[in-house]
Amino acid sequence: MRRLYPLAKLLEAFGIAAVMLGLVQGIYGDMWGELYLLIGGVAVFYVGRNIEKRSAR
Repeated sequence: MRRLYPLAKLLEAFGIAAVMLGLVQGIYGDMWGELYLLIGGVAVFYVGRNIEKRSAR
């Protein structure tokens, strides 16, 4: 299970990047794009965090 740790960190990084991109898109006025990226980024980050916690056991 320890081999999934790098994948978990990659998913967390993608999640944070998606949230940041969504916030920038919201500044430019694309409300729906911001919402989708924000929710998607949080979901990807959550999956990565769960994988990381399970691989740490």
